[in-house]
Amino acid sequence: MYEYLTGRLVGRGPDEVVLDISGVGWKLLCSGATVSRLPPPGDEVTLFTHQAVRDERPVLYGFASREERTLFEKLLTVSKIGPSIALALLSAMEPGRLASAVDAGDVGLLSKVKGVGKRTAERLCVELKDRLGVVGTLPGAVTDRAASVSAALVALGYPRAGAEAAAVAVSDGVGDDVPLEELVKKALAQVGRAQAARGRSA
Repeated sequence: MYEYLTGRLVGRGPDEVVLDISGVGWKLLCSGATVSRLPPPGDEVTLFTHQAVRDERPVLYGFASREERTLFEKLLTVSKIGPSIALALLSAMEPGRLASAVDAGDVGLLSKVKGVGKRTAERLCVELKDRLGVVGTLPGAVTDRAASVSAALVALGYPRAGAEAAAVAVSDGVGDDVPLEELVKKALAQVGRAQAARGRSA
C-alpha cells in the first residue's frame, strides 16, 4: 500500500486530482477539504493515500494530511459507510466540524449529505462518538474557496456543472473573512434560482 504520492498537479475537479509522477498520470479521488487546499496546477504536491478495490479494480484516494486520512478510515469502520459516502461527508464539512457533529449526535446535519440517511447518520453518531476527538482542522490555508464550495455542493447531491458555476459566482471577489458555510448557503440559493428558471422556461 502506498503511504503518499508526490508529483506535479496537472488536473483537478471537485472530487478528484491527477498527479504527474515521472510521466505517469495518477488519478486520486479526494474530498473537497483536500482539493480546496491544493496549489494551482503545475505545482508539486504530496497527498497521503488510501487504496481500495471498487468494481474489481484498485482505486486511490488522496488526502492533504495524515489526519484527514485517519478520519476517512475511521468513517469506513461504520456499517454501511463506503469510500464514496466517507468522501461526501468530508466534502460537505470540515473535518473538525464533522467530528463535532458526530460527538453532538447531530443526525439532522449529517443526514443532509448525499447518501447519508437518518439511520446511517444515527450509526455514525453511535459508533464514532468520542472516537474523533483527536481530529482537528487540516493544516494549511484554503487556497481555492470556489473549489471547496463546489465540492460541498456535489457532496450534497447537486450536479457538478451547476455546482462549479454557482461556486465561482459566489466566491468571486469575496474576502477571506466570509465563512465558508455562508458561501455554501449563497451557492445553494443560486443553484435553486437557476433550477427554478429552467423549470419556468421548460
